[in-house]
Amino acid sequence: MNHKKWMVVIALVATALILTHLPVSEADAAASASDFQMQGSTLEKYRGSDERVTIPDTVEAVGESAFENNQKVQFVVIPKSVKRLDAYVFWGCNNLEEVVLGKGLTAVDEYSFAGCTGLKQITIPDNVQTIDAQAFAGCTNLTDIYIPSTVTSIAEDAFLNCDNVTIHADEGSVAAQFAQKLEEQRSQNPLVTAAPVNTPSTSGTPDAQGTTEPVATEPPAPAATPVPGNVLGSTIVVGNHAMVMVLPEEEIVKQGYTEPEAEQESDGKSQDITAETEDGKIPEWMYYRNQSVGTVTIPEGTTEIGRFAFSRSSLRTVIIPEGVTSIDYAAFYHCDDLDDVVLPDSVTVVGAKAFIHTGWMDDFEENSMDDFLISGDVLVAYKGDLPEVVIPDGVRVIAEEAFRNHTELKKVHLPASVTNIGDSAFPEGIEILNE
Repeated sequence: MNHKKWMVVIALVATALILTHLPVSEADAAASASDFQMQGSTLEKYRGSDERVTIPDTVEAVGESAFENNQKVQFVVIPKSVKRLDAYVFWGCNNLEEVVLGKGLTAVDEYSFAGCTGLKQITIPDNVQTIDAQAFAGCTNLTDIYIPSTVTSIAEDAFLNCDNVTIHADEGSVAAQFAQKLEEQRSQNPLVTAAPVNTPSTSGTPDAQGTTEPVATEPPAPAATPVPGNVLGSTIVVGNHAMVMVLPEEEIVKQGYTEPEAEQESDGKSQDITAETEDGKIPEWMYYRNQSVGTVTIPEGTTEIGRFAFSRSSLRTVIIPEGVTSIDYAAFYHCDDLDDVVLPDSVTVVGAKAFIHTGWMDDFEENSMDDFLISGDVLVAYKGDLPEVVIPDGVRVIAEEAFRNHTELKKVHLPASVTNIGDSAFPEGIEILNE
């Protein structure tokens, strides 16, 4: 490592040492505590407005989207007690400049820091083993990341659109191999370069300590590009009943993080529009954060609604015609005003998080007396707590992650009507019975 880069490392460690030892008054501590919405030992939501946040050392997991889109936070300290950062935890925190990761962390989950355009440097602690899909996608100002030898798996698209990043890693480690492969693949315009050095000590982070390094393995092979019109997945047989297990779109083909440069501003008037399509698909991010759309009609001939197509928009009503077969990952994510959805019989794939945090989904979770959210013959979500569940007769499609986080579930009875089950629809290890 050259002199300049060593100075960056020393500065990072020194900053962490100073900031993690600043005194905090009892009043400040009490005020800060009220900002953390907890469920057991899981931090579900940070509701404060501080620029500098130290997560309490009673927290063992930071839940999905806990800090998502927080535009105030600039500096975060995560203590050793935290074992898990769930997906989207800091997604869209544009002003987040620095994060100190504790030694208890074992993985950086998907989209954890996606879109954190203010993040410049980060050190991954020694216990981390995996860096998942698009964990740092769109961190356009990230220049340096230090990855230890304990990391044995890095998703192919973990650093999408991180054009200025340098990966610092031990020579021969998975991180160094990953960086080298990217450099070779992008020799015309390399986005990531390897800098094989000893990973800097993280002794300035909370409770740094040595760990036994696992045997390094090769990073995952690039995903195959699908043939247009084909459904990629695998077929399983349950009893005497065959069904397609559909893979999520991001596993079929890794695509770039293409969030618009700026929000599409509203003039205060919502518009009723017919959605634009390209080759039968509403493109990814097409209406992302568009605050002027009201009612949207999907034109006839449309077969696919792309990832994040309407995410975080002002969409109130959507008319989805027969012929649409795929609603991709997070297509309507955080469409807060979307209160009702009718899915046509042609739908065969509903991606993970397609309707999370819509008015429709929120109303189901908060007010419905039924444990199943079903539209047409598609089972979109489940909110019960039984160890054994009977899927209602007539359900044809089960959406990706429909039974997400239901670890209490041990057995599922499927009706003969079910033909398509989305990837990760059920927790691992459950017994599936065909009726």
